[in-house]
Amino acid sequence: MVRKPITRRELAEELERAGICPGMVLVVHSSLGQVGWMLGGPEAAIEAFQDVLGPRGTLVMPTFSFSLAAWNLPPFDPGRTPSRVGLLTDVFWRMDGVLRTCHPTHSFAAAGPDAPTLLGGPVDYEPLGMGSPIDRVRLAGGRILLIGVGHNRNSTVHLAEDLAEMPYLQVPFDTNRDYDEAWYATRPGGGAHRLEIRRMPGSSEGFELLDTLLAQEGIVTTHRIGQATAQFMESEALCHTIVRLLGENPLLLLPAASASEITARRRRYMESLAAKGPSNP
Repeated sequence: MVRKPITRRELAEELERAGICPGMVLVVHSSLGQVGWMLGGPEAAIEAFQDVLGPRGTLVMPTFSFSLAAWNLPPFDPGRTPSRVGLLTDVFWRMDGVLRTCHPTHSFAAAGPDAPTLLGGPVDYEPLGMGSPIDRVRLAGGRILLIGVGHNRNSTVHLAEDLAEMPYLQVPFDTNRDYDEAWYATRPGGGAHRLEIRRMPGSSEGFELLDTLLAQEGIVTTHRIGQATAQFMESEALCHTIVRLLGENPLLLLPAASASEITARRRRYMESLAAKGPSNP
């Protein structure tokens, strides 16, 4: 059976039913393919978000490139480097009126009156830590919408790890040094600058359990947008809950049966800290 395409107006109506309102600061993580056949493609989907948010609302999306020097990737250029986290995000940052940060591993793009405040200034913050754009969204009372993806794509969970001051964040991807390194340009086509990253977000494979756990906590509402399942939540409530859960179980987001090297190394690090016991005063 061939499904009829979803129009910009129909998508806007479904976003409104999910709780999106004019004037919101909204972070979107999505898989457009899960939504279905969008008439007008990614551009029409982005315009539907902007229709609902209105002129006072601000739309934010991750445009991560993970341009680590250790991975032999070229320096990040905010006007050229593609987003590696989905087609919608890569289309978004290229549109007129959209701002993009120059963070070499975890850049964000935003459009709306709050975009300069959310994205402005030097990249003197950890990628998804306190002071980063995703933290500024939290402080601005922002919301998060996941469409066709789970919490393993929810960048604010990494912010909660930083707010909880999880010791494992200091374990770098680069096993040859105590920090990660990346290079970036502050403007399109500009010269490269070096950045040391001391608290790099790790793998998010352990975040999948949050899909059920956070629904049980009552801070997430579930909706249908097109053919996709969507989850809607407040950033502050999400962080508050995860900080509490990590206080109860510091290994919560580091599964023992990990497929990624960084998660395994960070779990071993936490286990070694536990084996040493509390430090003497």
